[in-house]
Amino acid sequence: MSDQNSPTPDPSEAVPGYTPPTTPESAPPAAPPAYTPPAAPGGYEPPATQPPAYTPPSTGGYEPPAATPPAYTPPSTGGYDAPAPGAYSAPAAGGYSQPPAAGGSYPEPAGFPPPASYGQQPAYGTDPGAYPGGGVPNLPLAPVGGAPLVDWPKRALGGLIDYVAAGVVISIVGSILSNVNSTLGGLVNSVLGIGWWLYLGYKSGTTGVTFGRSIAKTKLISEETGQPIGVGNGIIRQLAHILDTIICYIGWLFPLWDVKKQTLADKIMKTVVIDNSADPNASTYNWQ
Repeated sequence: MSDQNSPTPDPSEAVPGYTPPTTPESAPPAAPPAYTPPAAPGGYEPPATQPPAYTPPSTGGYEPPAATPPAYTPPSTGGYDAPAPGAYSAPAAGGYSQPPAAGGSYPEPAGFPPPASYGQQPAYGTDPGAYPGGGVPNLPLAPVGGAPLVDWPKRALGGLIDYVAAGVVISIVGSILSNVNSTLGGLVNSVLGIGWWLYLGYKSGTTGVTFGRSIAKTKLISEETGQPIGVGNGIIRQLAHILDTIICYIGWLFPLWDVKKQTLADKIMKTVVIDNSADPNASTYNWQ
């Protein structure tokens, strides 16, 4: 048994049955291998030989053509040969006909029949059947019947007789009676004036011819039927003339520019006034 003050314990004094492990001697570490750099990726290898040195092309590489083109030679004159004298022969006499004398006509070609003659077309706005000889000027035609519409001077002549001249006569009669009795003169003047207007409506509706129209050789008809318009419509037309008068008599001048040569009363009643010169009895007036 060792001394208690011994700093190093005795292995024999340890626990019975315990055997401390033996420490094997470690071998010295081997030296590390030398560093070898990895191969470059892609395996680039420098060219074995250097490229050949650049050699500039030799001067004078362009060679001009062996020979210059030949000079331009203009064509020789005299390429056109004039025809020999006598080469052209004139056509034999009689190859074509001589032109006709002044005022004559060319002959019709043989083998073709002459064209059929066309009838002479009448001038626009005239009625060749009713007015032979073309003595009537070109006037617009009525919608029905084809008779020429009367011009304004003839309408004005008939109106002057039917209205102005008749009004003067009635005024003279009224003035004479007014010297006897003013009331009587005024009454007669009014009655004669109204009666004459109604009479004009009656004649316009039954025959279409008034006293003034018989002198001017005109006639009033319906533009839709070509016939007189009747007594009732004739009187209404006379009353419609009031519209022609109250606008400063301009309605009476409408036939100067109207296509159908109508007054306002004509337009209201759909009437037209035609030229009645073709009627041999146009100037004969029947008062009934």
